Amino acid sequence: MIQKRPLDLRRLRSRPPRGFGWLDHRLLRHGYLARCSAPATALYCLLVCASDERGLSFYSDQSVCARLGLEPALLPRVRRELVDLGLVAYGKPLYQVLALEDDAPVVRAPAPRAGRPAPAPPRKLPPPEVPAPPPLAASSRLNLRAMVEAALAAARTGGKP
Repeated sequence: MIQKRPLDLRRLRSRPPRGFGWLDHRLLRHGYLARCSAPATALYCLLVCASDERGLSFYSDQSVCARLGLEPALLPRVRRELVDLGLVAYGKPLYQVLALEDDAPVVRAPAPRAGRPAPAPPRKLPPPEVPAPPPLAASSRLNLRAMVEAALAAARTGGKP
């Protein structure tokens, strides 16, 4: 089992001071992302970030296209994609990011099209080698910050003093 450790302790995520946006893990687990085009995923992320506590936002087509670098002719198809997947509702000028259903089936990525090779299955990589920090003397009176800084310094130098 992979041991997860933060790679940058100074930049740990925390709840933002304002806003309501978050991405539900079921987007990945239930296969929604695998069924979305890149522009649809970008639009969904914009709507999540822009919406209020009820999932509502009202960006004009012109503003959406400018923020995402989309051709205006492409936006209706991208929006329809999200509506068809049940991720958003749209009634001009309002978008609503919809709650995902708890009982939605887990959907796998679509099968490869004829003439295209199947994608290689993801490889599991071994966890990175991270040297253990040197043990502290039992009588050490380092505070937590000093211990973390010492561990980071040891990791940067490969465990060498």
